[in-house]
Amino acid sequence: MRAPNVTFLARARGPAHPSAAALAPGVLAAALVVALAGFAATGLWRAVERFDLSVITAPYVLHALRFTFAQAALSTLVSVVLGALLALALARRRFPLRGLVLRALGVSFVLPAIAAVFGIVALHGRSGFVSVALQSLGFAPASYLYGLPGIVLAHVFFNIPFAARGFLGALDAVPAAHWRLAESLAFRPRDVFARIDWPVLRRELPGLAGLIFILCATSFAIVLALGGGPQSATLEVAIFEALRFDFDINRAAVLSLVQIGLGLAITLLTLRSARPLPEGGASAAAIARPDSAARATRWLDALTFVICFCLVAAPALAALASGVNGEFLAVLADEAFWRASRNSLAIASAAAALACVLALALASGATQLSLRWRRPGLAQALSGSAALILCAPPFALATGLFIMLRGAADPARLALPLTALVNALMALPVVYRLTAPALMLTAQRHGSLIESLAITGFDRWRLIEAPLLARPLGLALATAFAFSLGDLGVAALFGAGDTLTLPLLLYSYLGSYQSDRAGACALILAGLVLALFTLIERLVGGRDDAA
Repeated sequence: MRAPNVTFLARARGPAHPSAAALAPGVLAAALVVALAGFAATGLWRAVERFDLSVITAPYVLHALRFTFAQAALSTLVSVVLGALLALALARRRFPLRGLVLRALGVSFVLPAIAAVFGIVALHGRSGFVSVALQSLGFAPASYLYGLPGIVLAHVFFNIPFAARGFLGALDAVPAAHWRLAESLAFRPRDVFARIDWPVLRRELPGLAGLIFILCATSFAIVLALGGGPQSATLEVAIFEALRFDFDINRAAVLSLVQIGLGLAITLLTLRSARPLPEGGASAAAIARPDSAARATRWLDALTFVICFCLVAAPALAALASGVNGEFLAVLADEAFWRASRNSLAIASAAAALACVLALALASGATQLSLRWRRPGLAQALSGSAALILCAPPFALATGLFIMLRGAADPARLALPLTALVNALMALPVVYRLTAPALMLTAQRHGSLIESLAITGFDRWRLIEAPLLARPLGLALATAFAFSLGDLGVAALFGAGDTLTLPLLLYSYLGSYQSDRAGACALILAGLVLALFTLIERLVGGRDDAA
């Protein structure tokens, strides 16, 4: 990482004083986010001709509500339990491919949901690898995929790695002195778990579980593809059906408002339970844990690795094996594939750029308010605007914007910009969490020197902040790009014909039972997402892993 230009610093004079102009980008970004959320909410409210409780109490909607919470709760429970066991196993074991496993856990959450669905179908479907193995042994082919089992399988595919990375980061932050003390006291495995591991896991559990629950409750592509019918519909699917198939604006608006209310309640509970990691001493990552040699933990860790391999790695390998087929070149030669690719890349580029600009502006404003203006309350309010979108699931936000704009322009012409805008807003909380801590740390470490040298504006960004923010910004930009590139939910609401995207194309292949083309498209989409994710992260963030 290059040091700031010392010659320029030497020429700067005078201390910098708090300036309202420095807060302008953050205030404008917060105002834009709040205005868009309010615009969407106004559209939903205006579309409600009558807030008829019969819409909410209809049997189909009540069933969708119950199923939404049931599948999200079950998926969250399985994900956090197996994620915690996997984190403990990785914390206890050192093996040659451990770094590759950690890297795979880190990028698995950016895989497109619809591509992961194909991998699960290729493994667990009636003609999948599991069915072939069962038939070779004389059993009937697998018939458990569609419905609740398939939805949970797809959710844990994404959320086991996510939970494991969260828990593992907290376990690695345990001071090394704790492990030395445990070893000197001859702690047994159950003592280690009760005295060290469980307090760490318990501290992280509410925040991780709450976020995973929100992700599962607002999941659309997975439920749409693996639900198997109305009996497995969620609130998100009910909104989609009301708007896309029935064009019942009133019902879609009412259900969207209900979903926003539920999302607000869950988000507030999640934010209240989130706790920062405590400051500690040296990392324990290189310290041998006293429970790693125990026979019981060896068997438990081995069983955990096998289960997680079957749930996470096996579907990815099945997708890879099924994607290399005779239709691979045919998909590449299809004009619809290239049209969908252009649309997807344009949407992802615009969404990632907008999400990063908004996140940096909000983070800069919150940092200024917290450190220079000494207004932590206002800083927290500015930061909260980045998390505001968590309260409005993508379909509710997209539905409100669609309702407000449909009288002003042709919805078909608004499909691409609206999809990019909603994707940017949905990626904003993640991008903010990746960039804001680094910007705050930079200001804490170098703020006094920067102010004494009167470095402001673009020079401050170019000389000080940009080099130090390169890696988190690269990860944030790559993450937002990958999320948008693999999005099916908002694209399914707006996209059709000339606004076709790669996830929509893949879903159309699955819906028309073109399994070979679907496999080839899933492989191409997943490979494109991972390749561009790595490329963007390296180009922006560089290769310096020491950061």
